[in-house]
Amino acid sequence: MSASTGWNIAVAGGVYQVLRNADKTPDDHARRPPLAGRLPIRLASWLVPRRTRAEWLARWNSGLYNWWILVERGEITRDTEPEVIRHCWGAFKDAFWQRFRREHLRRQLRGPGIVLASGALILLLAALLTSGFSATRALFLPLMVNDPKSLVTLRFTGSADQPSGVPPVLVPAWRAKSKYLADLAGYRHLRRANRAMVTTNFFSLMGTPAALGRTFEPGDTSVAVLSGPAWQQAFGADPGVIGRTISLDGRQYTVVGVLPEAFWAISPKIAIWTPLTLEPAPEPGTPFLIGAVGRVKPGTSEAALRAELLEIAKTVGFNLPRPPQVVRFDAVPGRMIGDYAAVVGFAVVIAATLVAVGRLSLRRHGWKYWAFFGAKTVWLLTVLPLLWIEIGAALRTQLPDTPWRAILAGPIFSTVFILGLACALWWNFADQNRRCPVCLQKLALPVTIGSWASTFEPATTELLCVEGHGSLAVPETESGEPDRWTALDASWRELFKK
Repeated sequence: MSASTGWNIAVAGGVYQVLRNADKTPDDHARRPPLAGRLPIRLASWLVPRRTRAEWLARWNSGLYNWWILVERGEITRDTEPEVIRHCWGAFKDAFWQRFRREHLRRQLRGPGIVLASGALILLLAALLTSGFSATRALFLPLMVNDPKSLVTLRFTGSADQPSGVPPVLVPAWRAKSKYLADLAGYRHLRRANRAMVTTNFFSLMGTPAALGRTFEPGDTSVAVLSGPAWQQAFGADPGVIGRTISLDGRQYTVVGVLPEAFWAISPKIAIWTPLTLEPAPEPGTPFLIGAVGRVKPGTSEAALRAELLEIAKTVGFNLPRPPQVVRFDAVPGRMIGDYAAVVGFAVVIAATLVAVGRLSLRRHGWKYWAFFGAKTVWLLTVLPLLWIEIGAALRTQLPDTPWRAILAGPIFSTVFILGLACALWWNFADQNRRCPVCLQKLALPVTIGSWASTFEPATTELLCVEGHGSLAVPETESGEPDRWTALDASWRELFKK
């Protein structure tokens, strides 16, 4: 007798054995089949869905044990054993199709696992793409600028197309003679450029120490300081970068320091800082207007400072037509946690309004029901704000430095986030309300009963749990009645398994 014929006989006998000996264990036989046949069946069983695993395992084991009985009786020779072992390894193929057949996939997509797995995957991808949520972590780092509220910008402005700033020769004079300014620094930065030139007192004015090496000192010329992100991305956070020579615009600069990761000023795009020489005369190539940032002393009025700067300019031979403008210097990092929290709170209020208008309510059920709802809520209130902060920071960094950048990365993107978070929280309630409180599967098989014109039997949609745990009646009329859950006894579950 061939091995294939013997196996068919064994499988046919296995059907009888499953029904007759369902409660027996393999140990009831005198000798067990070889481990090489039992092991692949046991391992493959873990691929089979749990609800059908016992039946599947009994069917395969029954065929194997019946084959072994035929071997012991001498009806099949032991030469067929390799072929039967290969057939046992085919259990993996059968188990795979049991796992990924259409009906099982539908159940998986309706189950809570797909929601939790998708959330974990999105969180992992977001962490990888944002270097561990770097923009969010920066919110909790110490501010690298001392008292940013006392920083001001001095400038002369013309039309929208004209540059703004102050004459470079006035910066040293104002710094030396002003009694209202604690310090004053000049800078040059072209829009969309990743390099800035600043006077050597710029970082001391900001109150920013170097994270590695040092910042500029008086008399520095061909040296450079790197931003924290540039040091990490371009140099792999190598401490040996100090003393290395880099080339910028055909000139060689020696790296002397690295700034803290959370620090930026003038523009977040700036990666390299080099000295700007204004004394005893501005270096060649300096434009006729440059930026100027100063720190005002406590109690100084804007009018008094402007009048003083105008008089100092006259003493050095500059007859200005009007005093410079004095505005707050806000091109530095600030504490934004409160602003972000206010926006998230506003989105939560909108979501609560949508839930109230939609008359959504959650039924009182066990801890699994509420734990799943809580996990989804925490995920939405954590990951979506994180993505908002990270994408907003990327927009402010990558988009061209134009007025549209501030509008797009600010009000427009924040509005999109508020509406998105509000809708997501509303969906959370609606999704939870349509789940079975026992297995957390999404309810399916909707059936509408009753009549729209009837008062005694109004139109109602009933949804069933695919596992047979119960049904949910959802009123379709404006009667004000809440949804009603009806639990089904265990006798119904056998019907749903078919």
